[in-house]
Amino acid sequence: MGPRTDEIIRAFTEGSPSDRQATLAAMPPTMARDVAIQLAASDEPSIAVVGLDQVTADHVGDRDPELCLSLATACYHVCRHLYGNHGAGPAQVYVNTAGRSAHFVITALRSLSRYEEVLRFLDAALPWLEEARHRSHLTDLMIARIEAHLHLRHENQAAELLLAIPEDLRSQDVRFASLRRRLDVIAAPDRL
Repeated sequence: MGPRTDEIIRAFTEGSPSDRQATLAAMPPTMARDVAIQLAASDEPSIAVVGLDQVTADHVGDRDPELCLSLATACYHVCRHLYGNHGAGPAQVYVNTAGRSAHFVITALRSLSRYEEVLRFLDAALPWLEEARHRSHLTDLMIARIEAHLHLRHENQAAELLLAIPEDLRSQDVRFASLRRRLDVIAAPDRL
């Protein structure tokens, strides 16, 4: 985690409402930034974290993947911290936002071709998200893990992970079939 990430985490876990507002105000302008700054002023952590999430979402896919990575990583860790202090939060806001942030972290890392970091992040995040009963992004994150192994030419690990996916889930999402075909194409020269 870089200094900006640490500063964001500190502002949203230890800081005052004005610290959180100043942190978001220092970000490049986005469509949601002004509303997010207002949300960050709340004394209710679940509302403040929604502001951080909004600013993070605005930076996904923009020209600065490092900023997106910093924001998404911070938002993920803030949510885990708040989950530790408050449980899942109203409407499971900490769990759901952590899962969404994890997805944003992976999006940024993939755009930077940092696949080893994808694996390190997912090795830590997936077990926690599963234990916290996050549902929305688990399939995307499992697929990202397998794809990262493929980018790194870890075909055996990718195949093992794919086989570990429950059959009913594999049959529900065509992306798993696509991964299976990619693995078959990779393995095909070995069969000659």
